[in-house]
Amino acid sequence: MLARIVGIILGTILATSGYVVAGWGQLGSWAAHLDLGPFEPHRPLAGAAAAILGGVFVVAALTPRPKPKSRKKGPTILDFDSSLAAWPVAAPEQDFAPIATPILNVAPAPSLQPASLAQPVEAAAPQATPAPAAAESFAQMRERMVDLTRAESWSEAARVLIAMKSAARGDRELAAVYRDLGDFARGQGQMDDAAEAYETAASYARDALRAAPSNVDAIELLAGTLAGVGDVAEAEGRLDDALSAFEESLALRRSSGGREARDPHAQRALSVSLERLADLREDRGHRMRALDLYRESYDVAARLAAADPARFGPDLALTRQRLAELEAKVST
Repeated sequence: MLARIVGIILGTILATSGYVVAGWGQLGSWAAHLDLGPFEPHRPLAGAAAAILGGVFVVAALTPRPKPKSRKKGPTILDFDSSLAAWPVAAPEQDFAPIATPILNVAPAPSLQPASLAQPVEAAAPQATPAPAAAESFAQMRERMVDLTRAESWSEAARVLIAMKSAARGDRELAAVYRDLGDFARGQGQMDDAAEAYETAASYARDALRAAPSNVDAIELLAGTLAGVGDVAEAEGRLDDALSAFEESLALRRSSGGREARDPHAQRALSVSLERLADLREDRGHRMRALDLYRESYDVAARLAAADPARFGPDLALTRQRLAELEAKVST
């Protein structure tokens, strides 16, 4: 609101000054004797430029700002148990900083005592040696990390994520952990770190897909990673890169049969990709193409909501709202 008021005042001053300097009408006649110095030979031009600029400021200040669009669904993260765990990337309330690996507390060595002060060995009660804890697998660590993020235990989730990075083996695990790092960094607003992590994840995910071209999990892993690449590119204003990433992500999810898949997670992931691409298409003025994408997403969301209203009903309501907004814009 303050910016609008300042724009109106500044624009009015500029427009009035330009009107006077240019000598238009009776109001400008009194300023004819004012010397503009090096701009005197160009008095009418200088006055007209100032008046036009002032008018632009006033119009810009009075023009209503478009309401932000309601984006529906957060990105989904692949779980290697063939399920997708939703992880919204909204920034947590507390700040996140890289967490160093905790230092193990080592008990001090016992001090040496004279033999006369030592306790008899017979008095010491025998103690059972605890069995070593079984090493946690990568999939178990990832499941625990997802649970911690759902509970908004960000510090603990970051520690598990660091351990996952050390434990990751193979292209799929490396792609998953770097994608998670990208989601975590983006949630903290660290876009440069997020972009780097997503690009690394995409490289590993492409290698994993080349090794198993028909593997549904590998397809989804690359599709989800490309969605992260597109989100960061869009946030940074690199719309061509975002459009390319979203289109490739959608093509991958269509190729895996997301619309016909029995897995509701795959169908929801397809709906997410359709709406991400639609929103970007609308931002670039491609309203009819965006409308077609939202209609396709609505069909998918409607089937999901019919099967599980409690779980997918809110998604359908948001999709219906955005579809109505687009239809209204296209019809005007």
